[in-house]
Amino acid sequence: MASLLKTDATAGAFAATALPVLLAAQAAALRRSSPLAGGPAFGLVADPDTLPEDPAAAAAATGVPLLLGWTTEEYRLWLAPTGAMRVLDRLGPLAVELARLRGGKDRAAVRALRAARPQDGPAELAGQLLTDLLLRDPLRRLAGARRAAPSFLYEFAWSSGVPGLGACHALELGFVFDTLGVPEASWLAGPDAPQSLAEEMHGAWVRFAVDGDPGWEPCDGSGPPKVFGGPEAGRSRPQSPQ
Repeated sequence: MASLLKTDATAGAFAATALPVLLAAQAAALRRSSPLAGGPAFGLVADPDTLPEDPAAAAAATGVPLLLGWTTEEYRLWLAPTGAMRVLDRLGPLAVELARLRGGKDRAAVRALRAARPQDGPAELAGQLLTDLLLRDPLRRLAGARRAAPSFLYEFAWSSGVPGLGACHALELGFVFDTLGVPEASWLAGPDAPQSLAEEMHGAWVRFAVDGDPGWEPCDGSGPPKVFGGPEAGRSRPQSPQ
């Protein structure tokens, strides 16, 4: 934003900028945001008054149990509605290679991913690598760094009734809060989302809030997560290749 505004990257410089100009720069920065470019355009910034410690370090050290998870196809919310999936498929192996480089994976990890998901095309493989980069790998690292309290990992695998979305980012929220009837949940889940899955997930979250235990074994980041929904519900998924 400071570069776009041609000003210093300080709170004082931003405060001295006219609000409409500041908001326009924010919108321009957000338009540049994408998983391929490295994730969200804005992130947390440590400072003595409002965020005195790195959040990842604080979360690793806290004695509070954590519930951590992701969806099987996080990337579809970012890529499918924009047509980026078609673009990645046209790029073919180059799309997978770019995602591999962006995520810092070695080629052995890509070979393992192809073997585990032989039905997936370039867009799906690249998307899985991006999901690793932005969610799976950081959450596994966080779980592995924690010693003072347990971490419980989950994966949401049920596929949306909305064509193209699959088990996309944020799809699980209507199930977690048992709010499938609200419009925002149905926009992602479609009209026939299983109420039984919402009751299962909501029940787990309530148990965690009350007792610190959602109903499955804690994990240090190396083991399989609890899977909700989808064909693999009730059994473990292998850890994503590193």
